[in-house]
Amino acid sequence: MVRFTTLRVAARGGPPPLLVAPVLALAAVGALVIVPLLALAAIPVVITILMAMGWLLACGLGLWALIEGLAAFERWMEADSRFQQ
Repeated sequence: MVRFTTLRVAARGGPPPLLVAPVLALAAVGALVIVPLLALAAIPVVITILMAMGWLLACGLGLWALIEGLAAFERWMEADSRFQQ
């Protein structure tokens, strides 16, 4: 059988020391400031990654279209009587 006991941290030493309470408050305020700033700082990174992926996709599609166009041009040259010997 599991027996749950209450925490005795507060009962042992009383309230936190006078210097700990402001430090904890500053840490909480700092977390409220730092977390949104990190989220805002991540936006340009995400946009840069998305733009790089789009650029690579556009280059790949452009290369594929170039190869297809050259293949179509070659088929046209082979079928056109002006290029026959």
